[in-house]
Amino acid sequence: MIAIRNFLTLLILFIMIMLGNVVFAEDDNDKEIWNITLTATGGLTLQPDFSPEQTTYTTKVSSDIGNVVVRALPTVPSTAVTINDAKVGYAADYNVPLIVGENNVVITAAAKDGRAKTYIIKINREDIRSVTSKFLKLDYVDPLTGQHMPYRLYVPDNYDSKKSYPLVLFLHGGGERGMDNEAQLTANQGATIWAKPEEQDKHPCFVLAPQARLDYDGGFAITRNFQNNMNLKKVFEISKDLKMAVKILNTVMDQYNVDKKRIYSTGVSQGGFGVWTLNKEYPDLFAAMVPICGGGDPAFASRFKTKPIWAFHAANDPIICVNYTRNMIQAIKLAGGKPRYTEYPAGTFIKPVEHFSWVLAYQDAEMRDWLFQQKQK
Repeated sequence: MIAIRNFLTLLILFIMIMLGNVVFAEDDNDKEIWNITLTATGGLTLQPDFSPEQTTYTTKVSSDIGNVVVRALPTVPSTAVTINDAKVGYAADYNVPLIVGENNVVITAAAKDGRAKTYIIKINREDIRSVTSKFLKLDYVDPLTGQHMPYRLYVPDNYDSKKSYPLVLFLHGGGERGMDNEAQLTANQGATIWAKPEEQDKHPCFVLAPQARLDYDGGFAITRNFQNNMNLKKVFEISKDLKMAVKILNTVMDQYNVDKKRIYSTGVSQGGFGVWTLNKEYPDLFAAMVPICGGGDPAFASRFKTKPIWAFHAANDPIICVNYTRNMIQAIKLAGGKPRYTEYPAGTFIKPVEHFSWVLAYQDAEMRDWLFQQKQK
């Protein structure tokens, strides 16, 4: 009887296995992922937090985040992991380029016996058009030279001409030069961050974003030679486009009720150099400045010792050496100034290269609040 009972038990167990009703714990682990990590400039988190039982996740990124890196770690290294139809190795980083709107990342972990489990991450990349559409699209013509410069201007919602408003001047980098009057708003958030509804609720202000020429000497700093290659020998000289930007600023101040004690300047890369030069040439024009991955001339450090400054640079910037900012900050401190400086350490995740430190800088809410606290005496 015992032998028959054991035989029947084994037979039932065999039938259940064949029907798929029994899954051994070790095999079950083969099909599971015990962690999914997303990496993007400025940080990124899954909503909700990852757990093997949760298969669908969501997250959001700003408009200037062009890609994320996904790492899926299976419980058992032999598990085959596929991300968006691409086979990846164990703990391998997989780059996912993003389009505006919803992006689906599909991760499949397959066990050796063919069973699989799928996870889906829905990444929503911000559509900045709702903000850029509110910027006036204008063109300035110098009455003396006839030279043109396109520019965009954000006027605060419900603008009241009897009330004065601060103004943020944004100077773009070399890659946004041209005549389309668009690139200086869409390439990064140097202009749009200040015009977002949540920011305007706290700090209603004008935002001015001129666009420099795409000529060999075009830009808010002289960093190009006749072959349009980087030339930093004349980087501290004031450029034609920088002079034009000041004329546009004066025009806007004539047309609107701008608080002349609360005019701020910020810029990136070539525009970062422009911010330093602008404040050197016009020391009493701006209440504060936020130069990013640029640099100033240490010989004029004394002109900045009372200026509220918050500078940013990445230590491993491969385009503009961090010493351009370090040397200027050090010189201002020796002159008696107290500038603020944020340097992102080597290895900080900044895509596509660590030159793009402006992505992190403009995400810094503390910096943005600090800027609007500054006022000329």
